[in-house]
Amino acid sequence: MKLAPPIVRHLSLVTTALVLAGCPDAGEPERGERVTEAAGDALVRKSWLQPTDATPPARWLASREAGADLAADAPAVAGWRELLDDADQRFGETDRMIANRAAQLEAMLAEINVRETARQLLTDFASLAAKGSRSGFSDICQHYFNLRSQGMSRRDALAALHAEPTHRGDAE
Repeated sequence: MKLAPPIVRHLSLVTTALVLAGCPDAGEPERGERVTEAAGDALVRKSWLQPTDATPPARWLASREAGADLAADAPAVAGWRELLDDADQRFGETDRMIANRAAQLEAMLAEINVRETARQLLTDFASLAAKGSRSGFSDICQHYFNLRSQGMSRRDALAALHAEPTHRGDAE
């Protein structure tokens, strides 16, 4: 029975910490949390598209690439739409998930001082999956990151992925 009080105290502290971590500052009015982003650069500042986000993935990726929000009918958006339509024929994930994973991988690579764009990654990975194969884009992203973080060059990492039976694709 000697252990009960320290355990109870520990659980009490952990519970209090969790409750406080989830609470906004009492001095801040709740309405402060509902401030919307400026319309001029709301898309470009997003780091991820939430499942409930109505933003078309092609427009988000084009805006990120341009460094400013683009109109839905901008030529750059159309280019991304073509890339994502092609990816849809090759990979099993949705265009939103592919866009998120490409942007995430770009950021992860940047953290290890590897500069590759989401466009470059998506284009390169399309050669790893034949149309109709429904390959796993997320799996390819993770494997590619592992290879690059181990010091492999872009060319060697892509060659290693291409040599794997599960990633052999005949780009069309």
